[in-house]
Amino acid sequence: GRVWRDIRWRSSVGEALARLDRRTRTPAVSRAMTLVRNAMAASGDISPVLNIAADEAQETRRLRRERRQEMLTYLVVIYVSFFVFLGIVGALTVAFIPALEPVDGDDAREIDGVDTGFVGGLQSVDTDAYELLFYHTAAIQGVCSGLVAGQLGEGSVADGVKHAAVLLAIAHVAFVFL
Repeated sequence: GRVWRDIRWRSSVGEALARLDRRTRTPAVSRAMTLVRNAMAASGDISPVLNIAADEAQETRRLRRERRQEMLTYLVVIYVSFFVFLGIVGALTVAFIPALEPVDGDDAREIDGVDTGFVGGLQSVDTDAYELLFYHTAAIQGVCSGLVAGQLGEGSVADGVKHAAVLLAIAHVAFVFL
């Protein structure tokens, strides 16, 4: 609408397109406007140039859509691998760490009738430290995986902050219920 109004108010087509370029400030529009202005300066027939610009814009959109679909697969892999990691850490926290604590009244080298060998010889194991270590590991894994997911999915590490926040929240909730 504004380009047509600029032309009706006696601006040249080139000036109207330059104003459109300044208003929108997007790379695709800038490329197209530069191409059209150069074609107008070279010859009066800009129809083939407009067809080329339209084809280029369609191809760019198609490639962007394909890239987004391919990257969605990687995003799913990152999330699934994080859930597998949380499952392993959860299993270690629920099953392995409690098994390290000697039961009161039992021999220090024996837990529930099973000889613990070297681990039982340690006399005391700080299970809270292990749980904190697993929590910190899950938090770091979530943040790093989220940043990588943003880079792959949207093309920017800064966009990964939302994925990192989601994965960090999931890790926190998982450890609250463990």
